[in-house]
Amino acid sequence: MWKQGITCAVTLSFDFDGEALWLGGFKLDHPLFLSRGEFGARVGMPRILRLLDKYAIKATFFVPGYTVESHTDLVATAHERGHEIAHHGYLHENPQRMELEEEKEVIEKGIAAIQRVTGEAPRGYRVPAGLFSPRTLQLLVDYGFLYDSSFMNSDMPYMLKVEGKGRELVELPFQWELDDFPHFFFNIRPQYVGLSAPSKVYEIWAEEFDACYEEGGYFGVVMHPQVIGHRHRIRMVEKLINHMLGRPGVWFARLGDVASYWQERQDKG
Repeated sequence: MWKQGITCAVTLSFDFDGEALWLGGFKLDHPLFLSRGEFGARVGMPRILRLLDKYAIKATFFVPGYTVESHTDLVATAHERGHEIAHHGYLHENPQRMELEEEKEVIEKGIAAIQRVTGEAPRGYRVPAGLFSPRTLQLLVDYGFLYDSSFMNSDMPYMLKVEGKGRELVELPFQWELDDFPHFFFNIRPQYVGLSAPSKVYEIWAEEFDACYEEGGYFGVVMHPQVIGHRHRIRMVEKLINHMLGRPGVWFARLGDVASYWQERQDKG
């Protein structure tokens, strides 16, 4: 399934939402709410980048265009260190609530913001708010994306057929069980109550990795700097990395690298 010498593929991805989550996702502009997004930039991102550097792991950061513009230096630093910068809307908007021209504008603004920093168009997309419009997939094909990482209908990559386009995207699915948000996020309005102990989340993630390794599969973890970036949670992530490094043949990759490999594998039949 994987290239020679590889038993399973692991991707660490981070939705670096910053303040865009609060402004566009929750539509809350009070400084207290925005400060949580700022924590992700001020504290979470540097901690994550230091951890990835320590283990020479390359990751993928899904970043709204507004966050790219607000925290350009951080996004540029992540890119310069070899991490992938992927598309996550512009202001963490819900595409399901948009008309066609508005959704096209959001995609174009997000691409332009990333391109100004990295010098290249993003190859990957993760839908903000977890909700597509009826046109989103067709637009991703139109704008030249290689892959999407938004669906939860598999735990392996697959080729996603785009209706009416005669083309496909590589789909790199995720699962809420492997996302830090439901485990750790807390908010009063709208109400989310996570605040799990890292030991509980480590048990779930490590057990899933072990089963994935035995099957020779794909293990994709989704994290958010403003959520995972707290001290005790970063320590849990480091413990998980060391656990995975203890197994031979683990390929730590950016999502774009896995998508490219999967597409080439498909092309070769």
